[in-house]
Amino acid sequence: MDIALAFDEGYATYAHVTIESILQSHTHRDDLTLWLLTPAGLEPRVVDAFRRQIEERAHARFLTADDGFRSMPIAQQEKYRYISAGMYLRLFLPDLVPPGMTRLLYLDCDTIVGGDLSGLFARPMGRAPLGAVRDGFTLSMGHEGGVPGAGAHVSRRAPYFNSGVLLMNLPVWRETGVTEGCFEYLRANHDRLRFPDQDALNLVTYGRWHQLESKWNDTILWWMWPGDPRAARYVAITHFLGPRKPWQSDFPYAGYRDRYLELAGRVAELTA
Repeated sequence: MDIALAFDEGYATYAHVTIESILQSHTHRDDLTLWLLTPAGLEPRVVDAFRRQIEERAHARFLTADDGFRSMPIAQQEKYRYISAGMYLRLFLPDLVPPGMTRLLYLDCDTIVGGDLSGLFARPMGRAPLGAVRDGFTLSMGHEGGVPGAGAHVSRRAPYFNSGVLLMNLPVWRETGVTEGCFEYLRANHDRLRFPDQDALNLVTYGRWHQLESKWNDTILWWMWPGDPRAARYVAITHFLGPRKPWQSDFPYAGYRDRYLELAGRVAELTA
């Protein structure tokens, strides 16, 4: 099972916690490989900390991206400015992993894994370039004025997915030029972007993506059931969508913050 994270310096600390949740949910598995994509200039001590955390628990593979992503356009609306240019790193993954790889599961660094992901990883996808979960807040392509740059062929009622968890069908992704299509969209709409990479992926794979159950990228239940153990029955991946994160001191959902701090404490022990 191949799982990838892609992050810049600002999210390296939080990536450790996501990784720890993956490792604790998949103990004694010798088929787990974690692919970590970071900027080329990431300090060696930061990379070494990931090695110490992962060693003897999974295989670790490190990928690097040049600094071109830093100059790519970000959201124009103030309420979306918390989304950094690091979001674009995920788009480079299909071209950086070995060409013979056929399947890759990408996770954002503001997710926590709480269940076995092997069922998700093995999901049949046919000719879909990616599998994703419908966004819990932006429900359709026409939500809040619609995706900037969407053509007349795009139904405003069509479902819209969240890009924080992506099951990448790599041969189809590459064959259909998903990454290239996203970059074309970003260039053409640089002055009116909203959720840049996410809107791009939704348009480029419109009508072709595979919809996954909400348990694989829950963006809702942690708002509804803060710390309630019932959520664990319905959720395998919790995604702390939005500007409020569990590593912030004023994060209001104590149960999830406690779990986050528990994972962070274990990371501190492993990387000291």
